[in-house]
Amino acid sequence: MEKRRNAKGEGSFKENPDGTVTHRKCVGYLPNGSRKVLTVTASSRAMCIKETRKKEAEWNRVCGLHTIGSGFTVTGLCEAHLRYQAVNGELKPKSIDRRECTIERHITPYPIGRMQIQAIRVADVDDHVSDLIRDGRLSASSIEKVMDVLNAAFKWAIARGDLDLNPVAPIKPTLVKRLQKMKQRTANEADVSVLSEFEERAFVQEALSRDSKSGEYRYAAGLYGLLLLYTGMRCGEMPALRWSDVDFEHGLLTIEKSRSMAKNRAGAVSDKKYVIVEGTTKNEKARKISLTKEALDVLRLLRTLDDDAQESDLIVRTRTGQGNTATNLEHRMATIFRNAGLQGLKGGLHIFRRTFATRMYERGARTKEIAAYIGDLESTTEKYYIAMRKKWKVDGNVQQIVELPGSYYHGKSGPGQIGGK
Repeated sequence: MEKRRNAKGEGSFKENPDGTVTHRKCVGYLPNGSRKVLTVTASSRAMCIKETRKKEAEWNRVCGLHTIGSGFTVTGLCEAHLRYQAVNGELKPKSIDRRECTIERHITPYPIGRMQIQAIRVADVDDHVSDLIRDGRLSASSIEKVMDVLNAAFKWAIARGDLDLNPVAPIKPTLVKRLQKMKQRTANEADVSVLSEFEERAFVQEALSRDSKSGEYRYAAGLYGLLLLYTGMRCGEMPALRWSDVDFEHGLLTIEKSRSMAKNRAGAVSDKKYVIVEGTTKNEKARKISLTKEALDVLRLLRTLDDDAQESDLIVRTRTGQGNTATNLEHRMATIFRNAGLQGLKGGLHIFRRTFATRMYERGARTKEIAAYIGDLESTTEKYYIAMRKKWKVDGNVQQIVELPGSYYHGKSGPGQIGGK
């Protein structure tokens, strides 16, 4: 490899073994004081310079907002911070879309969005939360995300030296307490939505049902739902799986990528508005899991049905052979749920992940072990994935009951429990 400096101030070139050229150029400094270096790899020096100029133009556009002075609105600040995060690769494409949506729908249309940032007071933030609560369109967790976007934008402006005060920070603990009241549940509401044993059996039976004439499976995506149910992986991780990730001999599965739909921000006007983006897992930690017998059986069945597939091919595909998406799979699962008589279930595809984690807990697994298996934090797993309330039928009505500790493990499910033995 040969490395040569370009003209003064224009960075350096490095010729790679595969014939490509890598161009590195320092274009300024980050808020933390470290140098901002643009890196581009292309087929030639000319192409490197062309691509570097594009990146540099975008960087300069963001840096043009460095002097955030009078007249700059809260919406403008949030948008500038989002562009900065996007340029520096701080957010995944899906996260960029979500934050953009938050700004457009839950900040810009409100009075706070039009206010100048120097004029924002703590009371204005409090009023904005009150407006969101009064509208009744957002859940408590969604309102918290709005607060997170505002808080991050003001912290960024302070780090750059453009502002001295973050009006969100002083009131955030109080706002969290207010939002907690929105999360209060009645005695008959589930703490975490999961499939009961009866509902799980009904889903499995429907997902594996076959056409009476052709003998083929009624649902092309039925086995994909079962794979989620028996592995607890995220609904974005499964579409990224390839046959090379499966070790049938040792019963292992490698999960290291995720696929999702995101806005096509680099395409021409004629290109698709949304594209499939493949990246790391949500927590950016790959893992290799030992498969349950049920999960291994599902994968073997999928391999049999896809006997022409290559090792590099995606496992989860549509009938036309294209990569599947979580949105499409969610529609397919909704059909299976409906035909299985399971209307009204909440949680989408994520209900499989929660059900898997809850089953592991019921069988004696520790929360730390479950978290490692499904690739999440222990605190998140305990709070969002393990259901302590179980569905019972009492006088014909379904109720959520917290069982006497230990009764489940001794095979003594409560009287009338749905799915009880």
